Amino acid sequence: MSWLREPLLHFAVGGALLFGAYAWLNPSTPSSDALRQVRIGEGEVRWLNETWQRQWGRAPTPEELRALVSNLVKEELLAREAREMRLDENDTIVRRRLAQKLEFLLQDTARLAEPSEQELRRLYEAAPDAFLSGPRVSFTQIYFRSERRSAAAAALPKLAGAAPADAARLGDRLLVEAEFRDAEPQAVAAAFGPDFARAVFKLQPGAWHGPLESGYGVHLVRVAAAQPARRRDFEEVRPLVLERWREQQQREAEGRFFERLMAKYEVLIDDSVKAAIGEPLNPAQRK
Repeated sequence: MSWLREPLLHFAVGGALLFGAYAWLNPSTPSSDALRQVRIGEGEVRWLNETWQRQWGRAPTPEELRALVSNLVKEELLAREAREMRLDENDTIVRRRLAQKLEFLLQDTARLAEPSEQELRRLYEAAPDAFLSGPRVSFTQIYFRSERRSAAAAALPKLAGAAPADAARLGDRLLVEAEFRDAEPQAVAAAFGPDFARAVFKLQPGAWHGPLESGYGVHLVRVAAAQPARRRDFEEVRPLVLERWREQQQREAEGRFFERLMAKYEVLIDDSVKAAIGEPLNPAQRK
């Protein structure tokens, strides 16, 4: 029986013995596919209901809810299969979305705590310049076209003691209010330009000044009252102090979290990269 000496037969028999031994040592278990489950429970349905109501202002009908659950199952199956195929690897959009989602979770966690009244007042006292009201000014302006600058200069001495109606007749027509009350710098700058606003806030109240240039031409200006920047009372700015406290808590929580991550992972930066950007900033030290 020369066929018994065939190498191919020996290989086949040996392979069968190895396969049988492996099967005996590793009894069959349910396939991994049988253990993969997509479970939709009350929590998922509640989330679908709430999301729908926020968007449409009403609860979904049974048919709409059935479609929502079907879409959720489809989305979960596709997502799992995509991870199985490693489609999430080296994907910038997926990486950024995951990082953003975790960052949102950190922010929400940091906002769970509430400060005491003493903590807020300490923060208010520690930052006196952070809660200022801007300066305000009340003034009257008389407009002259740019080519009539000399007329504006000549009119300036005549304004002392002149009645408001007589003073207004000295200038040209402009579709901007002649009188401003308790105006902030932004409002004056929006009406006449930032250079004009800066000049007006430097004027002493009571007398006429000018000509001052704006985007329209030149102006003679009389400041009636000026109020410097002042520190607002605690009760007035309490919501701002609370928001500042929450931002501070969020930064500190993120710093602690990134400190743990930096200790957990070894971050290696190539020397060629360091030569281009310098020593990278520790994420835990972000401003």
